[in-house]
Amino acid sequence: MMAARSLWPDTLFGRLFTATVAVIGAMLLVFVLLIVRERRELALLDSGAGTSAHIIAETSEYLASLPREQRSDARTKLREQRLSPDDVRPPTARVRSERQAALERAFAAHLERQLGPGYKVTTSPPRFRRGEVIPLYQRQFRPPHGGDPASGGHVIRRFERVFDVTVTLPDGDQAVFRAVAPRAGPGLPRVIFWELGILALALGIVLYAMTRTITRPLKELARAADAVGRGATTTPLQETGAREIRRATRAFNAMQERMRRYLDSRTQVLAAMSHDLRTPLTRLRLRVESIDDDELRQRCAEDLDEMSNMVRGALGVFRGLNDEEAAVPVDIDALALELQRQQAELGGEVSIVGSARAPYLAKPLALKRCLGNLVQNAIRHGQRATVHIEDGAQLIVHVYDEGPGIPDDMLEKVFEPFFRLEQSRNRDTGGTGLGLSIARDIAQAHGGSISLHNRPGGGLEARLVLPRESVSR
Repeated sequence: MMAARSLWPDTLFGRLFTATVAVIGAMLLVFVLLIVRERRELALLDSGAGTSAHIIAETSEYLASLPREQRSDARTKLREQRLSPDDVRPPTARVRSERQAALERAFAAHLERQLGPGYKVTTSPPRFRRGEVIPLYQRQFRPPHGGDPASGGHVIRRFERVFDVTVTLPDGDQAVFRAVAPRAGPGLPRVIFWELGILALALGIVLYAMTRTITRPLKELARAADAVGRGATTTPLQETGAREIRRATRAFNAMQERMRRYLDSRTQVLAAMSHDLRTPLTRLRLRVESIDDDELRQRCAEDLDEMSNMVRGALGVFRGLNDEEAAVPVDIDALALELQRQQAELGGEVSIVGSARAPYLAKPLALKRCLGNLVQNAIRHGQRATVHIEDGAQLIVHVYDEGPGIPDDMLEKVFEPFFRLEQSRNRDTGGTGLGLSIARDIAQAHGGSISLHNRPGGGLEARLVLPRESVSR
């Protein structure tokens, strides 16, 4: 089952092309088999076997119409002619080839159709004595209703084979005939296989072109949908292909335009609100400085600082949504060393394990911000961070910390904007709860993902998975 599934193409183009070629191949095979069968039937009817079948059918019907007590005399009259004294001995047994056996089965089937229901026909190599069969190959043989002897017989030659035909009459009685074995018709000429091969090749080329024409718009549509899912702005797709594909492309273009207008208007409104909040926050900070109560002034200042950080974080998120940075090859090892150096200047400890086999095509500043947020979170809540790089079909970056971890039911919730897990994280560590949200948005914009996992020995793992493919922009 798995082997058959692995042979089946994974793409729509591959499956459609393979299925169509398979159907055409099956049709050509059936066509060849029909030609072979018709040639065999024609050879059977045009040879002496066709005449023998007609005589056997006529004679069997004649014997079936007689009373049982009269059939013995009728059989004697039909086989009273002898070829030679040797005919009283059983014929020498000969081994039939499979091809000859198939021809004899075809002869029996043809004769049964000619006789109709109630009769049964079997064939075998010659095994009866000459006096026990009704021969059909004597010059003087006459059919039971008379007629020209030459029209109903066949002159046997030394190189011709004979076989016995046993006809079971409707009442169960049997009549055995000996006739010249049917000869195979001429084989198929080789040129027909060349012609069929050229025809199959021409059909394959036409089907390839047609299948590619049908599936290309779907491929472009899938590529554009993937780019939109990563936050990229794409030009409207051309509406080409079949009517259903054109309708899907038109709906996609309309959906993309509506999404772009919605995101732009939301981003502009929220960015403007965040920017305008800076003025009243500045006035509040000046007024707070005039408070005489030191404790109250300190608490108000802390609240204002938290609000300012939230405003700056929100502006950072909006800048990320409108990021038009170009994707370039990024040296992941150099990026990890740069983060290690920056954290060391701030007193943090970062260890690096593993390396990337090749640069990764990404937005350099955005990817640095994504990894930086993960490393910063690990140091802030777990004292030190370990960056483990694995590269293969996917680029996977594990960031480990030695902190208290996160409850399993909160592993996804911490990615929500402005969410802070107060029970497991220290409130004095700062932050606005936007770091993981921004990091996941950047990872998804590159076609990847970020997930959190509690480590068995304690601590938390942030796993960044990036596909090894180009980022469309």
